[in-house]
Amino acid sequence: MNVKKITPLYFLITVLSATFLFACSKEPKRIPDTMPDVHGYITNIKRAATNDEAVKAEVAVKALDGVEAQFKDANIKIDEHTLIEDETGKMLTLKNLREGHEVQVWFDGEVMESDPVQAYAKAVRIKY
Repeated sequence: MNVKKITPLYFLITVLSATFLFACSKEPKRIPDTMPDVHGYITNIKRAATNDEAVKAEVAVKALDGVEAQFKDANIKIDEHTLIEDETGKMLTLKNLREGHEVQVWFDGEVMESDPVQAYAKAVRIKY
């Protein structure tokens, strides 16, 4: 056999195999293992009027006294990329959020330094 013909074939097989392995091993979304950016109670939920909106809801969170978190209060935006789960790791949806729920929230991207801060939520953990 000609070595020049075999080398490109092995290269192609290697690239396709690596691509397949990386595509199949995509990590599931997980709650970050860092301190939450805000930890408190939901005081208000304003859901988007249509399903076409990038932001599905805006949620106001009031911090708990005596609980350590990055920010005191926050207005968070929840979109289709936000992970929502309970303390056991069960996946939840926006429909599960209620005013009065205790939540831990991790931010994604830039934080608007207003009072309260505003940011997109990367992950929300509901504590029942």
